[in-house]
Amino acid sequence: MLNLSKSKSENLFEKIKTAKDVTKLSIRYPNYDLEKYGPSFLNFGKLKSLFLQSKADSINIIPSDVGELKTLKQLEILNFSYQEFPKWILKLPNLEQLVFRGHDIESLPESISQLTKLKSFRLENCAIKKLPESMYKMKKLIHLSLADNFKLESIDTNYLPINLKELIVSPSNLSSKQKEMILKRRPNLKVIDND
Repeated sequence: MLNLSKSKSENLFEKIKTAKDVTKLSIRYPNYDLEKYGPSFLNFGKLKSLFLQSKADSINIIPSDVGELKTLKQLEILNFSYQEFPKWILKLPNLEQLVFRGHDIESLPESISQLTKLKSFRLENCAIKKLPESMYKMKKLIHLSLADNFKLESIDTNYLPINLKELIVSPSNLSSKQKEMILKRRPNLKVIDND
């Protein structure tokens, strides 16, 4: 895995020969504009795992070129200043694990169901108010974490993926009654609630 701290991050995009063999990449707290290096991400043609973390007060944005990394199976995006779910994520056909944490997005697009291979989705510490209806079509999704989404006050069980095995709802503002309703309608679903 290529793990880059902010002090040597800039050199990453200059090492094109090294990039072509990298399968795991971690960039934490970049102190430069990632968008400036958008096309350089395409040099990572074998990348399977990408971890990107920004400072909570940063205005850094991930370039849409990352959506062209068709080999990507695991993507973690922490603390980037997104108000809307990035559409380029929907272009990753082989994505199996997605962590999207610490953003201001209030909703997911109906097109989220395009991520047909997604097995695990951690949508945490966002401003999500409800789930899109299309999520029930995500047949491979078995793990869904909605922890730290304090604007989420209800979950329509009809929208939950049909093969979902585990749902994390704590901490959140879901009422006990709401949690009981989920368990009643989806008795085979493991609902993790630490309240």
